[in-house]
Amino acid sequence: MKKVLAIILCIAMVAAIALTGCGGGDSGSGSGSGEESTGAGNVATVITSALGDKSFSDSCWKGIQEIGKKYGVETAYVEMKQDQTKAVPFLTEYAEAGTWDLIISGTQSTTENAQEVIEMFPNQKFIHYDDSLMDGPNGAYANAFSIEYLQNEGSYLVGWLAGKLTQTGTVAVLGASEIDVIWDFIYGYLEGAKYAKDDIKVVTSFVGDWETVSKAKDLANDAMSQNADILFHVAGGAGAGMFEAIAESGKTGVWGIGVDSDQYAEYEEDKPEIANIILTSMVKNVGNSLVWAYEQIVAGTLEWGTNAVLGIAEDAVGPAESGNFLNLDKALMDEYNQVKQDVIDGKITVGTAFGHTLEEQKAFADSFRP
Repeated sequence: MKKVLAIILCIAMVAAIALTGCGGGDSGSGSGSGEESTGAGNVATVITSALGDKSFSDSCWKGIQEIGKKYGVETAYVEMKQDQTKAVPFLTEYAEAGTWDLIISGTQSTTENAQEVIEMFPNQKFIHYDDSLMDGPNGAYANAFSIEYLQNEGSYLVGWLAGKLTQTGTVAVLGASEIDVIWDFIYGYLEGAKYAKDDIKVVTSFVGDWETVSKAKDLANDAMSQNADILFHVAGGAGAGMFEAIAESGKTGVWGIGVDSDQYAEYEEDKPEIANIILTSMVKNVGNSLVWAYEQIVAGTLEWGTNAVLGIAEDAVGPAESGNFLNLDKALMDEYNQVKQDVIDGKITVGTAFGHTLEEQKAFADSFRP
């Protein structure tokens, strides 16, 4: 029944497949270097949110573009813009086209939809990032590979920096939706901040999505009214509102921490007033991990039907060491590097939100409130 529904939806959307990608949503394509392909085939991706977020989605597409240029293969994307009803139709269209050797999807919110399509097309190769595919209704999938990230580890380090640098004793974190992966960022941030300053207070709030800039701006202003002077967002494109609030406040000593991409670098040229207030970003190197996986496909070493978990040790997560981060005191940086190494060596074990109920997650955050 699900397969029939997916096909009906695809027909209803009347989406033509070509090198430009799927119909029914904003799409785009890229081409290789113009030289003969040396890769493992063409790559298409379904973006859960939308490009232009200077964060998670942009990181994914940049990695795929790098694959296209390096290996001379065609690439394409289509944007869901958080509309989960488009996930199965878009993925199905790419799979039925016969043009794309590898289809990439991502995020926890799309996992079940991806699993449905992966089962429908056992001869098509898929990669799913930011969540595991191993717990599907029929177990692992021989035609798929998934990547998870230890965002709690990287967030622990930016939380530690926040705890060390706060002048008020209060910091903040703004999440997107209350899902496990976002809570995992928050767990790491809270634990890192407490390790740096035992009596730290943390204002935790949620935008409700990854796109509403105005809501993030309101939440950031509310956090600053509670004396938070270092604010971390885990809210994709909506996080721009947090940066705007800090920049417009005119307050000195108030910093923003970005997420997923090096957001200082993203804003430095076009909006230096925003870059100036970004301390660092908790980078989740989605694009790099996709290049890494594709290189394994080319080499014939990728283990289909498995799941990779990448953390600080693999340089998959962690603070962006650029911009204002480079101006931090040497003594502080020496201490930071030791904390980072202790996490890598397992001397510091970072807690995770996974395995906890929403009520438990909320109670943990509430224990830090001012």
